[in-house]
Amino acid sequence: MKTLAMKRSAFATLTRFAKDCAGNLAIITALAAIPTIAAAGLAIDYLRAANVATVVQAGADAAALAVASADDAEKAIDWIPHLQSDLVAKLGSDAQDISVTGQWLSATNFQVKVSAEVPVSLMAVMPGVSDTMSVRIESIAQVKVTDPVWKAPAVAELSPEAADYNRIYVYCFDKNKKHTDSLGRSQETAIADNGGTTYTYTMPKCAAGESLSYRLYNVRNSRTNSSVWDEGSATRYNYYTDTVYTGGVESFDLGGYSMLETVLCDTFEECKEQSLGGVIPAGQNRTAQLTTQACQPNKFMYYGWEDRPPGFGWTDKDYNDIRIIIECPVSGDASGKEVVRLIK
Repeated sequence: MKTLAMKRSAFATLTRFAKDCAGNLAIITALAAIPTIAAAGLAIDYLRAANVATVVQAGADAAALAVASADDAEKAIDWIPHLQSDLVAKLGSDAQDISVTGQWLSATNFQVKVSAEVPVSLMAVMPGVSDTMSVRIESIAQVKVTDPVWKAPAVAELSPEAADYNRIYVYCFDKNKKHTDSLGRSQETAIADNGGTTYTYTMPKCAAGESLSYRLYNVRNSRTNSSVWDEGSATRYNYYTDTVYTGGVESFDLGGYSMLETVLCDTFEECKEQSLGGVIPAGQNRTAQLTTQACQPNKFMYYGWEDRPPGFGWTDKDYNDIRIIIECPVSGDASGKEVVRLIK
């Protein structure tokens, strides 16, 4: 009987507890406060991230413009570590893991990228929410292109040992006029040969949409027979690069022939064979390399040719029969003064 009474008493107590409404308001208020606090935390944390992004964007824009407009683009790269230390000082505890990078995308476009992590406060209490928010900023400054001005090559040499007579030309190529009578080629200018000729010339000035290109004129087995260089019955070939720039990187249309090697050199002195302390590959019977880097102000592009492609007579495939080293261009307006603007 005592056990039954105890059971009845416990059941009555549970029933009264279930029916008791005292304290419900506090529980409901606490539960309702969770999304309110989360919303407030979201607003505060996003505001902090937005403020960080504003500071970072201003710094990235200033650095991109400074580098793109500097007279010495190489020294101007110092802006990048300067920007990183400046952002660390300005943002303090509002941001961490700040990373700043800068690079020339082409001869005219300089890119600055900044990433940072912004610590969150109230948002972090929410399940599955990271304790930081990522900020990613990109800024690109462009030297306005009117007429890219190429200087005459610092080196334009053709091997006098070749049995063929070779002459190299520069010209402007417009890919949009490839199917016209001119084939998109204009201002062809001879600059060097391996017959001992001295050329006095002015470099072509390629308009917007055109690119500086090269033509190799080859007369078979006639280097020592000047009478057939431009007349006569000797076998002749022409190889045009018809250069196109994609993201500032050159690509060439040589009719499927592999006879050109390109290397980007940081300095003129670096544009020599690796055995001499430079970066130019050497050796026979190898595959030519083509740089995947854009030609950048104050750097030099190396072009090394075979005088004839594989399958057209003997060739040693060392890609140094014709050597051209040319400084990457800096563009300017009609007055010669560079015009720089932000494009992103």
